[in-house]
Order: sequence, then C-alpha cells, then structure tokens
Amino acid sequence: GGAPQHYPKTVGNSEFLGKTPGSSVQRWLPSRRTRREANSSNEKGQNDAIFRKVRGILNKLTPEKFDKLCLELLNVGVDSKLVLKGIILLIVDKALEEPKYSQLYAQLCLRLAEDAPNFEDPSTETQEKQKQNTTFRRLLISKLQDEFENRARNVEIFEKDDGPLTSEEEEQRAIAKIKMLGNIKFIGELGKLNLIHESILHKCIKTLLDKKKRVQLKDMGEDLECLCQIMKTVGPKLDHEKARSLMNQYFGRMHSLTTNKELPARIRFLLQNTVELRENNWSPRKAHVDNGPKTINQVRQDAVKDLGVFIPPSNDGMRNEFFMENSSFLPTRIKFDRETLGGLADMFGQMPGSGIGTGPGVIQDHYSPTMGRHRTNPLYNGHIVNGNGSHQPQFEAGSKPFIKPNQISLRPAQSFILNKKQVPKLQPQMTVIPAQGSPLGQPPQLGLKINPPPIQEKPAKSNKKAPPTKEELRKMTETLVADYLNNKNIEEAVNAAREMKAPKHFLSEMLNKIVVYSLDRSDEDKEHASTLIHALCTEGIVTGENLMQAFLGVLDQCPKIEEEVPLVKSYLAQFAARAIIADLVSIADLAHQLENGAHFPLFLLCLQQMVKLKDREWLADLFQQSKVNMQKMLPEIDQNKDRMLEILEGKGLSFLFPLMKLEKELLKQIKVDPSPQSIYKWIKDNISPKLHTDKGFVNILMTSFLQYIAYEINPDDDEEQLAAPSKEQLDDEKQLLLSFKPVMQKFLHDHIDLQVSAMYALQVHCNAKGFPKGMLLRYFVNFYDMEIIEEEAFLSWKEDVTQEYPGKGKALFQVNQWLTWLETAEEEESEGEDY
Repeated sequence: GGAPQHYPKTVGNSEFLGKTPGSSVQRWLPSRRTRREANSSNEKGQNDAIFRKVRGILNKLTPEKFDKLCLELLNVGVDSKLVLKGIILLIVDKALEEPKYSQLYAQLCLRLAEDAPNFEDPSTETQEKQKQNTTFRRLLISKLQDEFENRARNVEIFEKDDGPLTSEEEEQRAIAKIKMLGNIKFIGELGKLNLIHESILHKCIKTLLDKKKRVQLKDMGEDLECLCQIMKTVGPKLDHEKARSLMNQYFGRMHSLTTNKELPARIRFLLQNTVELRENNWSPRKAHVDNGPKTINQVRQDAVKDLGVFIPPSNDGMRNEFFMENSSFLPTRIKFDRETLGGLADMFGQMPGSGIGTGPGVIQDHYSPTMGRHRTNPLYNGHIVNGNGSHQPQFEAGSKPFIKPNQISLRPAQSFILNKKQVPKLQPQMTVIPAQGSPLGQPPQLGLKINPPPIQEKPAKSNKKAPPTKEELRKMTETLVADYLNNKNIEEAVNAAREMKAPKHFLSEMLNKIVVYSLDRSDEDKEHASTLIHALCTEGIVTGENLMQAFLGVLDQCPKIEEEVPLVKSYLAQFAARAIIADLVSIADLAHQLENGAHFPLFLLCLQQMVKLKDREWLADLFQQSKVNMQKMLPEIDQNKDRMLEILEGKGLSFLFPLMKLEKELLKQIKVDPSPQSIYKWIKDNISPKLHTDKGFVNILMTSFLQYIAYEINPDDDEEQLAAPSKEQLDDEKQLLLSFKPVMQKFLHDHIDLQVSAMYALQVHCNAKGFPKGMLLRYFVNFYDMEIIEEEAFLSWKEDVTQEYPGKGKALFQVNQWLTWLETAEEEESEGEDY
C-alpha cells in the first residue's frame, strides 16, 4: 500500500479552507490502497444514484410515457455489466410484484435488449446468434431462472407442521406467492416477444408438470398453479404445428389431473379452466380478459362504454395555463386534489382506470408488495402508505390535470365539442353513445351524429359461386359419409369428396368428421370408413398429414365422446392400425404424437390391432425398423425395463422385445438346469433364429453365463474371495466355463464381431465387480486356450474405440501385456508359416 505517510494530527481540515497549506505543513497523500477504496466507494455512490434514477423512471412508467421513459432509462449511464445487472434486478422485482403490468415491463425489456450496450466480447458468431447472446439477455434469463428455481422454496418455508401461520407469516406467504406467479407470467410475456426462446418455455412447463419422487400430488398445487399461469400467458404462441404433439401431451396430463381428488379443488378448477381455454381456441371468457395497463384514451372509452360517463380529454389548450403562470397556486391545487382523491377512489373503487395518470406502482426501497396495486382494498387504491403512515397519492404533480368528482359529467365539455367539427356548436344536452367498434385510442363519436361505416363498393357480379362456408362443408361431409355407409359405393363417395373442393385447412376436419360419424356404428361400418379414408388418400384428395391431424383432433374430443362411446380408444386404435397397414402414416409418426404416455394405452392398443389384422412377425419386423423407443411410449412413472416388460406381457406384446424377455429368463433357466443341451434347446424354442447372430443376443448369453459362474463359486459375492480366489474356486470356474463351451462355440464360431461382443460382456461384468485383480486376464487366457474366442477378436477388441461399454481403459491396462504377447506370438506363427 505504498510508504507510510506522516502528517500532523492536530491540523484540521478547517486550516486548509480557502488557502493552500504552507511549506511548514506536510500534506497527506493517500496510499494506493486508500485511493482504490475511495474510487470503489465513489463508484458505489455513482451506481446508487443511477439506481435511484431507475427507480424513479420505473415508478412513472405508463403506456403514454413509454417511449420517453425508455430513452431516459437508456441514458442513466449504463456503462458496466454491474449497472445493467442492477437495472434488470429492479425491473424484474417490479414485474414480479405487479403481475398485471408484466406486459409493459416485458416491452421495456424488449427495448433494452435491442438498445442497451453489450458488454460481451465480440465473437465470430452469426449476427442472429450474437443478438441472442447479448449481456442484457443473458443477465435477464439468469435472474428469471433463479427466481423460477426458487419458486417452491420461497413458499415452502411457510409450510410448518407445528400449527397455523401467524398473520404476518400468512402475509409473507401471500407475497412469496404473488412473486412466484408474477415471475411465471413475466416469463410468458417475454416469451411472447421472443426474448425467451420457446425451448426454455417448454422446459419450464415440463418442470412444472413433472412429479418429483417423494413429493405427493397434493403438494404440487403451487407448481400446477404456475403451469396454468404460463399457459394462459404464452399458450397460444406455443400451440403451433411443430409443437402440437407436446402441447397435446401437456394438456392430456392436465386433463387427467382435473379429476384427481388428491389435488385441492381450487387447483382442479384452475386446470379445468386452462384446458377449456385451449379447447375454446385460446379465447378467454369475457370476465377474464386482462389486457394489462391501458392508455388514458382507452380508459375514457371504457368509461363511456361501460358506465356512460364521459371524461374530457386533456388537450394542450386545457393544460391549465393559469396554474402554469401562477406557480404560487400550485401547492394549494395539490392539497385540494389530495383531499378529494380519497372520495373519488372510494366512489369508483373498481372503475376502469381509477388511477388515471399513475404508473404501475412505486418501488419501495424496502420491498413490500402490500404497497403494490394488486390489492383491491380501497385503502390501497390510488394511495401508497409510506413509512410514517401518511397517505401519498401516486400522482405526479403537473403531469395531467387530476379528475375531480365534479369534472365527471354526462354532458361533453365545450372544448370537446369545439374540437369535433362534425358536431354543431349549440346542441342541447347530449348523452354520449359509444360508436360501435370505435378504434382504441380515439374518443367515441357523439350520440346525435354517429358516423356511419364507410360504404363498401359492391363487387362486380360474377358467375362464380361463392366458396362453401365451413358449416356447409360440415353438412356436405356428413351427407357424404352417411350415403356411403348406406350404399357402400366407394367411387361415388370419392367423387362427392372431390366435388366438394374443400380448402386445404378443412381436409383434416373432414376426415375427423368421417371417423367420429362411424364411431358409434358397427365394426363393419368402421372398417368401411377406414376404406373410404384410404381411398381419399390414394386418390390424392387428402394427405397422411391431414389424417394424422384428424386423428389427434378426435383424440382431443375423446373425453366428451367417451361418455357416449366408452370404447372410443379401441376404435381409434383400429383406424390408426389400418392407416399404418395401408402405409398412409408410419408407426414412428404415430409414436411421436403419443410419447410419454399421451392418451395411454392408445399406442399399445394400436399395436394389438395390427397383430389382429396382420400377424406377429410382420409387426415385429415393422417395429424393429421404426426405431421407436418403447419406454418413451409409457407414462413417465413406468419408464423402466421391468415395468415395460410387465405392461407388454399384459397386452400380449412382449414378442416385440424377445431379447428383453431373454435377459429376464435365461439366468433363471440356467439355474434350473445348467446342462448345455437344455440351455441350447430353451434358446431354440424361445428365441427366433434371426436373432442368433444379433450382438445384443450374444451379449445377454455371455452375461448370463458369467453371472451364473460368479454366483456358483462365490454365492455371497465376498470381496476378499473376489480379490484372492482359492485354487479350488479357480478350478470350479474353469470347469463351469468348459461345460458352457459347446453353447458359446455354437453361437460364436466364425463370427469375429460376435466374439468382440462377448468380450465386451466380459468387460462390463468385471467392471461391475470393480475389476478384481487377475479376473479379466484369467478369462482372456481361458477363452483363448478353450478356443472360444480367436486371436483376431482379441486384437479387434483392443483396437475398437467405442465408448458404449464402461471400463475399457482399466480393462486394457490389466491385459495389455498379454495382448502384446499374443500379437508377437501371432506374428511369429505367421512368419513360421512363410518358410
């Protein structure tokens, strides 16, 4: 910190005021450390001043002042990452505290994301990528992620077993909950503006839907409430073609939870409302429309429309020049408004825009949501209670004239009439009637002279018939399918469909109607409906994609249809099975739409129908080629091998996974009768010859033998014996291996790749035991001496670099010397053959 500086202690600062110190007084020079501290403290002071400015700007934020305040915010001095981070924390806190205004704060973030300075190092990424990775975006997403991950913890700390919450704790819990829901809504609003990528929104939804182990369903209430909030906010944006299958799965699960009595009724109703919202094409009931903050013009219109009350606009001519010129009157004016405000706030407690001219709310240095405007209590309506208990109106002096009760009139103000040229000057008392559909942001027209809508030119008459309406198309479809099922004339039905000239967007609905129409009819009629759909696809009138959309559409209607047709899923499975057999859709496409147990057990019912319509072998081949992951087709709770096999066996579908059955049964079989003859016979009877040269089969076969030998010579899996087996144990091991040699040779001979698979099974077996010293080498030597595995396979295993099986590095270390000897011996042998 530099050399110590000496200065007289008695010299006070006052001696230096107004004059320079003389030569007799040695000046104190700050050390480097002190200078650093002074700089950092100075910097902290500057930052605090910036954050105070930001608070002030956020308190004033309204739709009208939005552009002006955005510019002010960008000019507060955003010169470091630290300042930007502080601004983001303030904005996020406001958005969480006041969910109603999250739309406005999201717009603010969009502006900042575009215009705030970027402190990331310039990179070689594409412009689009750079846009995604700006400092502002990174810090914003990081802050929201923290809030999201802590959502439950902030509420859970109040869940105590030892008695009810105190009123203070109840209040704090309510605050934590408002913040939690506010965060979710804010994430949704940012998602709407593409500030948060859709993949992040899907992650949030999956996390909220995910049932953790050890968490009871009744305790998932908070998460499910958040889920409904995010769906209401951003659901319509996510519900597009590419993500349709995911959305169907989310809503399938939400629908199933609506009937689960473990959940509180409130949460069930929330889920029900959200499911209905989607069914209603995301159009909310009128009571729930919430468009966030309104402009003053919108407030005026709403007042006219809903209450028949006219609030005059404040044009510049009315801006009270008298008060501007006579500034001494200003305090009196404010005092008057302060007195009358309470009455107005109480009178129009729930009147739209009762807080005219106010921003979303005031940030308190000590965070207290009780001050925000999410309270409906008149005490908080338009008022902020500050620390000393006095009332402060949230109005900003001098911004807009306040509205006093006596300003509200059913008669338009004179200045308002003068501004509207279409209204005669001397009209008797006129009531204001809102013009139908007057555009937002414009004052309504006056009652006696409503502008008629502009006359539209009549289109020139043409001979072309207008295209049929959706309703007409539906009726035509019903007639078509009814006629076809009565007379079974396929050509006539296909021609009728062609003549309908249905637009592309209606095709899936047409197929949907055909399927639904036949659901409650005979099996024969269902088969005929399938034949019709097949013919429409073959003739190119509809596509496989239309069929898939129709199918998913019917699935969404399932809960309603089930009331009348209980076996609807089985019937739909028949339709899907026929479509797959006719090659109209693929198993993989269907599986993709039904992942994670969506509409379970529909996928399995469909496979059962295919077995009925064709046979096991055909389906096994088709399923093998499809590369469908069967575990993913089950509900998440059942996604493990044992449960999967259990379910498939119950449905008679375990033949699709013969190897899985082999893995479960073979070791049992060897224990029952370890003779090579009976093992070989069992394999022949149970495993298709096609699989005898499959690497998976060889792996299971070898693993079963190794597990049996390990169990026989060391039943207790004693670690000491594993590390240093007795001579007797080693002899037993060798004898058992010899007894299985005929079966191993039968399947491994002349197949080097299968021999390598057998060695990987051995590697994994030794890895599971912790690589006891000498074990792997012992087996290598035995396999070599017994001629179960050839030299070439050992060397191929050594060179193979696959990371699929654990423990390769350790295995190589244990047998490297022996492999080197094998290579040398093989080279000498081949040289010997040359002479």
